[in-house]
Amino acid sequence: MQKFHVGFIPRIGGVAIYVALLSVSLAFWLSKKDFLVQYILLIVSVFPLFISGLVEDITKKVAPRWRLLAALMSAALVYWLLDIKITRLDIPFLDFIWQYEYLSFGFTIFAIAGVSHAFNIIDGFNGLCAGISILVFGAYAYIAFLVHDIFILYLCLILIFSILGFFIWNYPFGLIFLGDCGAYVLGFFAAAIGVFLTKEHSQVSPWLPLLLVIYPVWETLFSIYRRKILMETAASQPDAIHFHTLVYRRLLTLIIGNNIDKKTKNALTAPFFWSIEVVCLTFSVIFCRNSLILASCVFIFIVFYTWFYFRVVTFRTPRVLPFSKK
Repeated sequence: MQKFHVGFIPRIGGVAIYVALLSVSLAFWLSKKDFLVQYILLIVSVFPLFISGLVEDITKKVAPRWRLLAALMSAALVYWLLDIKITRLDIPFLDFIWQYEYLSFGFTIFAIAGVSHAFNIIDGFNGLCAGISILVFGAYAYIAFLVHDIFILYLCLILIFSILGFFIWNYPFGLIFLGDCGAYVLGFFAAAIGVFLTKEHSQVSPWLPLLLVIYPVWETLFSIYRRKILMETAASQPDAIHFHTLVYRRLLTLIIGNNIDKKTKNALTAPFFWSIEVVCLTFSVIFCRNSLILASCVFIFIVFYTWFYFRVVTFRTPRVLPFSKK
């Protein structure tokens, strides 16, 4: 949720993105594209999640459990309608479990619903979630080009340009917000496309999509741990110590001080996380076939994030930074 802004800002960015996706379906119908049915089924699948987020944006009264239920419903729809499911993890002596349909179904809808909510967690500053999404879909588009998957390539390019239409109004000064509906939709597609890509193309490692979305995923899992274990509060209880909030309040204050307006400081937060995502993206596309390297990168990110977080939250910025404190 956006809290570091001035004045009333409409939360309809997600509506604009969804309408753009719908408009493209008409263009595909007129041009008689072979993958029109697949595309429409994807748009239909995400609809329950989109509506739950939109109602929350308007009323602020949709309980987290109902939004989670909508995410699970959308994930189930994409599983049934398009057969998008997790079929491997490239873990020796473990991949045999995917032959059991109920395990594949349960893990798939949990993963897609989880990533959908994770993208909403990082929607805290101008350009943050949208910028991460553009990078993720850009990586998918490149991999789809390499494996000659025209449908996924088109889908990712459509998503990128739909987001860009919103992005120019959101960043840097936040004239419009993504809203829960927009963040959920982007997270849904980030997960569904990753699962679809690795299912259809065995040469692509299943760890590639996880590395691409590891920042929002680990931010979410770590927040649950922090709230439930360290703070002994409800996992859904909002707080003001997400990593992006700490970067805004502490790191940027150390770098540029307090002599800057809130909007400018807000806009300077997202590039920090974009740069981290670029590193993840680079390793993802270079080693897209190597599960061992990608899994190692996921582990390294988790260690780095956790170490960096605790350094900042305890007012001990890493020594690699020129303004660090011992």
